[in-house]
Amino acid sequence: MPGVLRVPPLEELDVQEVAVSSSVLKAAAHHYGSQCDRPNKEFMLCRWEEKDPRRCLTEGRKVNQCAIDFFRSIRTHCAEPFTTYWTCIDYSNKQELRHCRKQQAAFDSCVLDKLGWVRPDLGDLSKVTKVKTDRPLPENAYHSRPRPEPNPPTEGELKPSALGSRLFFWSW
Repeated sequence: MPGVLRVPPLEELDVQEVAVSSSVLKAAAHHYGSQCDRPNKEFMLCRWEEKDPRRCLTEGRKVNQCAIDFFRSIRTHCAEPFTTYWTCIDYSNKQELRHCRKQQAAFDSCVLDKLGWVRPDLGDLSKVTKVKTDRPLPENAYHSRPRPEPNPPTEGELKPSALGSRLFFWSW
């Protein structure tokens, strides 16, 4: 029924949080971006097409589960080099990566050796890609309104204003 707002129940919204700091996210960003690329892009496509976050809860759960699985695998296989890397980022000025290249190299080699993940090249994750999804296209994907009626024809004769244009306020 249009006009009725359906609020999802609390059980539907309850998910395990990814409780990590900004330094941890920054240290893992490149590998996370390449490993969880598909769920993230499907979620963003759903948000853009639906314009209603309640309709994208399943895609959001997939993103959350991918992040949890990603950090669990990092903790299982490369905990020590990852911890030294994100700690270096945390203690560096303004969380800059350039101060922690040795720790980054150790973490990248550990991830490559134990998990087989290659660090993506600079700019690879920001390339435009097409997302193939199983979700049906919404009826009105662009949420466009019907076109307005054209202006009715003007009746009578239009005459210029006697006091001049409003565009030129200071006309002297």
